[in-house]
Amino acid sequence: MRSWHALIAPLAPLMVGVSVSLSACVSAQAESLQLSGFGSLSAYRGDDAVVGVRPGDRVKNFSQDGQWRWDGDSVLGLQAGWQLSEQLELVWQVQLRDDLVGGLSARTEWAYIGWRHSADWSVRLGRQPLPIYINSETLRVGFAHTAVRPMAAVYGLNGSEPVDGINISWSQPAFEGNLSLDLGAGSNSVSLPRGRVDTQALLASAVRWQQGGLSLRLGVAAYRFDLHDDALDAQFDALMRPGSPCANCASALPDRARTRDVEGRLINLGMNWDSGDWTLTAEATRRGGNSVFSAEVEAWYALVSRRFGALTPYASIGASRFKEAALGLQATAGSSLATVQGIAGLDRRLQSPWDRRIELAGLRWDVHEKAALKLQYERWTATRDSSTPRDGEIHLPSGSPAWDGRVQMLTVSLDFVF
Repeated sequence: MRSWHALIAPLAPLMVGVSVSLSACVSAQAESLQLSGFGSLSAYRGDDAVVGVRPGDRVKNFSQDGQWRWDGDSVLGLQAGWQLSEQLELVWQVQLRDDLVGGLSARTEWAYIGWRHSADWSVRLGRQPLPIYINSETLRVGFAHTAVRPMAAVYGLNGSEPVDGINISWSQPAFEGNLSLDLGAGSNSVSLPRGRVDTQALLASAVRWQQGGLSLRLGVAAYRFDLHDDALDAQFDALMRPGSPCANCASALPDRARTRDVEGRLINLGMNWDSGDWTLTAEATRRGGNSVFSAEVEAWYALVSRRFGALTPYASIGASRFKEAALGLQATAGSSLATVQGIAGLDRRLQSPWDRRIELAGLRWDVHEKAALKLQYERWTATRDSSTPRDGEIHLPSGSPAWDGRVQMLTVSLDFVF
């Protein structure tokens, strides 16, 4: 587990930068500290004997063939908010969860200083997720969601990992409702089992209009990152050398599969409608870039729920479709059948043929005003390819027996806030 010094390190430059001004403008009477938190105790079970399944790609382990696991959505979050004055606040949030790389450890998710210039304008500087999606800022707060977690068809494509940067917010009454705008920028580094992704620049904007129970949202983002994976780099280098078994990798890979200076963009549309006991939530997203590592993809989902007192049954459907064309990698003349198949398999994997449809149904029971018990059943269907090895939320190792392209997952979760 990380030391407490490492956890509070992101706050150090912020505290140093503002300490002089704070000491001059903040009185002891204005200081106040608020503590809050959230958590989920969750178990999930995949039913397939061929493929494993996990709730998200930052979850370390898979469930397969009826095995119950507790390390998927389970999390404990603690947040401290220090109101330094009417305009200034410090926020620090730590989450304890089992991560893909670091295992069970505490991580700083929020660490920022906020300044409210007026009722309409505010600025946050420090570590924070940028609000591109409806659930970007509450991704792991299970109690905030009707379902166990945000729909994987959309949120499984683009994580909402926090960035170190700035976000400016503005809101005003407009068009018989309320109009708000967020402008953000930042950078981060996300660890992977075989390396990391360094995002040098992420620019994001979100516009939301709300009137009564209707909320409409538009989020856009542009980003640039480097993918560091020594094993992948070594594989590509070997294929691009003269005399390699690939005839055109030296030209095709730098053109379509660059791992440095990868540029991408995305657009997301969201809607939430509350009408009495009924709720409808929907999002649609499109992503693309200059590399297969920011693959062209379209995805959407819709979720409907109906409250009956403390019980809320819900159902959702979503899908994702990748649109990367074949790279056209070719084996050198006279290559063995195994080599030809290996080059063709690499081309196939680089196209990300992970198209899928997700259908789910569940029941939320609010056992307390600050706690909810949920039972959720999901059916995932591979709609394009069920034989190419994959290691996302569905795990299909190389050399596996034939898979029929369908897998079910059952989740039980207790979500709470305090």
